[in-house]
Amino acid sequence: MTTKRERLLSLLLAFAIVALLAIPTPAGIKAYAVDSAVSQKIADLDEKIAASQEKIKENEAKKKEAQQNADTIQESVDLLQSQINAYNSKIDVLNSQISTLNKDLTSTQQKIAQTEADMAVQKEQIAATQSLYADRLRAMYVTGNVSNLEILLEADNFRDFLNRLEMLTRISKHDNQIIKTLQDEIAVYEQAEATLKQSEKKLVSDKEQIENSKAMQQEAKSQVVSAKSDLDSKVSTLQTYISGLDENSEELNNYIAKARAQQQAYMNQVNANLAVTASRGDGAYSGTFIWPVAGGDTYVSSGYGSRWGTFHYGIDITSGSGNNPIVAAAAGRVTISSNACSHNYRKNYNCGCNGGYGNYVVIDHGNGLLTYYGHMSHTSVSVGTYVQQGQQIGNMGCTGYSTGPHLHFEVRVNDGTARSVAARNPMNYF
Repeated sequence: MTTKRERLLSLLLAFAIVALLAIPTPAGIKAYAVDSAVSQKIADLDEKIAASQEKIKENEAKKKEAQQNADTIQESVDLLQSQINAYNSKIDVLNSQISTLNKDLTSTQQKIAQTEADMAVQKEQIAATQSLYADRLRAMYVTGNVSNLEILLEADNFRDFLNRLEMLTRISKHDNQIIKTLQDEIAVYEQAEATLKQSEKKLVSDKEQIENSKAMQQEAKSQVVSAKSDLDSKVSTLQTYISGLDENSEELNNYIAKARAQQQAYMNQVNANLAVTASRGDGAYSGTFIWPVAGGDTYVSSGYGSRWGTFHYGIDITSGSGNNPIVAAAAGRVTISSNACSHNYRKNYNCGCNGGYGNYVVIDHGNGLLTYYGHMSHTSVSVGTYVQQGQQIGNMGCTGYSTGPHLHFEVRVNDGTARSVAARNPMNYF
């Protein structure tokens, strides 16, 4: 009879203990209220971060469009610059031609001046010869010898007559020869002068044509330079706009970094609360964990230990479907259950939700032994609920810092030490 009574008392005590475990303690309720408020702050920051990230994406799209426009305009600018360079080359050639013509024109004008000077000298010589001849005639007139006939008739004899005739012939021939030579030279100079002046006229005409061509090239160049200046201004405006977008994106990235730092601070607060409210001990567990992912086709995609230059404090379990039910590895009380993350998709960055865990659950198994279930699409248990081993607590997802659907499963011991010491290899518990 005593044995039956003891058994009955033992059963009643067991039920009482289970009932007590199923009811949240006041400290747990208070901690949950604090954690819920903190989770809400994390979620609020998450919305602001998401809005900032969306704005950054918009900035990148606007920047891409503006840069494409700038590149297109720059192509036109480069084409116009090529045209300007071509005009400059043509103008340089024309300037060279004008310079050559100026030299030729100066040389021709100098030759004309020299020819005119030489002609003046020859004309002076002709005038001098004519003056000398006139003086001789005047002298002959003054002395009474007014004609060649009289000179000849005054001869004393025939021989004297012949001598006088020869003298007159020579004088006349000499004078005529001098005058003719001078006249021939003047004719040559006049012809040379006419040729040089014709050359001068052609050089002036050629220079005028080239200068007109140069003016046309300069006018065309001026129009191209003006068009290029307008396009340069547009490119500058677009570059200023792009710089503004970069500055805005930088400000948003700075805000995101600060917001994530604040989220981490909030997460540290949650962990601090958990360290106070969760059981404490050395984590000893007499039973055996079951696999936390129900359904088949599951495997460990990343183990416990060093990974990518850091330390991975749990194991990643994935499956072909990526949406398997997540179950409690062992019985215990739910101390954290958060559905604050809405980013259930692949990403190679930390969205900041719950320190990167995304939607997650923490179960206290007593004696300081805690299990963490991260990246779930959603959780299906509430804080304070006592769950049985194998009971579903959510579904596999891709929330938080997750590059693909999987469960991040951690085992920790709340012995008052840091995470790197408190973390345990989950594979030792199966």
